Amino acid sequence: MSEKSKIVAIIQGKCPQCREGSLFQFGAYQLGRFTKVHKNCPKCGVAFEKEPRFFDGSMYISYALSVGLFLISALIIYTFFHPVSEDIYMIAIISEVIVLYPLMFRYSRIFYLYIFGDLKYNANATKD
Repeated sequence: MSEKSKIVAIIQGKCPQCREGSLFQFGAYQLGRFTKVHKNCPKCGVAFEKEPRFFDGSMYISYALSVGLFLISALIIYTFFHPVSEDIYMIAIISEVIVLYPLMFRYSRIFYLYIFGDLKYNANATKD
């Protein structure tokens, strides 16, 4: 089996250790269940949560992603549609947050796990 790159594994939401097992149990837009994270990797068995409430730190990454999204949106609106009222900015940003929240939630956890999870890639990692 060919080695999956770290970038591809992050984009696909895969385990940092084996890069095969999925971090999340359900799809991003299954709205009742998109927050469900596997406790252990389904492929290699590594524990995703190193301690209780491990993923609470991902709120900071989520905040940074949100601020980046707001700034880019405001810049695009200002550049291409100026002058517009403040209501347009608010409608655009609130709409983006509603539509992109499941993805921002997921990627903040994925980034946090890859940065602070202390899991290194092991091509031979398997559950068996």
